[in-house]
Amino acid sequence: MKSWRHQVPVHSPLSAAALLAGISGIARNGSAAARQEARVVGLLSKRYGPREVLLTDSGTTALTAVLIGLLRERRGTPIAIPAYGCYDLATAAEGADATVLLYDLDPLTLAPDLAQVHAALRQGVAAVVVVHPYGYPIDIAEVQRLAAETGALVIEDAAQAACADLDGRPVGTRGSLAVMSFGRGKGLTGGSGGAVLAYDDAGVRILKRATGLLGVPRRGWPELFTIAGQLVFERPRLYALPAALPLLRLGETIYREPRPLRRPTPVSSPVIAATWHLAEREVETRRRNAMRLLSALRWLPGFKTIGSPMHARPSYLRLPVLVSPAVRPLASQRGARRLGIMPGYPQPLCDLERFSSRCLNRNGAFPGSRLLVARLCTLPTHGRLRGSDLERLEVWIRTVGGREDALPITPSDR
Repeated sequence: MKSWRHQVPVHSPLSAAALLAGISGIARNGSAAARQEARVVGLLSKRYGPREVLLTDSGTTALTAVLIGLLRERRGTPIAIPAYGCYDLATAAEGADATVLLYDLDPLTLAPDLAQVHAALRQGVAAVVVVHPYGYPIDIAEVQRLAAETGALVIEDAAQAACADLDGRPVGTRGSLAVMSFGRGKGLTGGSGGAVLAYDDAGVRILKRATGLLGVPRRGWPELFTIAGQLVFERPRLYALPAALPLLRLGETIYREPRPLRRPTPVSSPVIAATWHLAEREVETRRRNAMRLLSALRWLPGFKTIGSPMHARPSYLRLPVLVSPAVRPLASQRGARRLGIMPGYPQPLCDLERFSSRCLNRNGAFPGSRLLVARLCTLPTHGRLRGSDLERLEVWIRTVGGREDALPITPSDR
């Protein structure tokens, strides 16, 4: 039966109580739903300390609404976003009808290439979006300093970084604005949902504009079915069933068309509140599992681990690692997928057919981002991993990372 096991790549902590809370959310009237949203706003305010909070139906909606609000006062100015990242960045830019200047990433830290950020700022971008990928905190202090020189805003995309912190402060507290996601597979989930957090006068002004862009929420039945499906099929012996259906495209990176901007469904806030403390416990499990896998990865020629700033505590939504050319194809094989190992994003944003026309510098080299496309893979860290699952991951790491043809990443690769 071991061969039938198929580990989920990422896991959001859920419970039967959370599912019941979601059902209750649909059944309640408007005033009860408003109380649940106020509860989530209170939890976010206590943890992050923003001046204002806006809840949305997704993290993509949150970022789209922020960009629209910003561009209404800075019409015609581009936005700077990373050249490597979740395709929802491109969806948000398209939904806001924004032009974009891409900046490269350092493949060894996933941090912005400051020279390219500086170049984008000199060209008059209205904002720099900084992403904390896979739960790795990015120190944005220098980005903030450079942005302040031109009056640009810094927007933190903390969609993948729930419960991560840097210098004792939660990730998503340093920019003018931060956006969060509570979608499927995030560290904190409501089945769907997102949030905008504003920290200064400019951020509050844009948040208020964004508020007026949100339409009526969906009823929430699809989110409820998603939560029920996660509770059932995230078990490794059952996940093999949906994973075997190509039509579901599980684990694939897909570009999604922009959707209408809406307020959160009545399901998401009750579920977020019900899983808040589960998420706090889950992140400690992910950290322990990540430390174990990092110990196995070190010193093997086929792998290079990603560095994080001093005094950072990643939340390790997944564990990203650079691999040699010989190892990279092995991460896409069926056996690796069954262990929960996945390749990274398959294209830099400048190569997305629907999106590239918005990129003013789409013909740029972006060597760091292209190296990440070619060499990055991610390992699971979540709480559904048993000791035997971690042992199998360690065996895979030693087997493929110690091969004679698993040459290390060299300075010329970077």
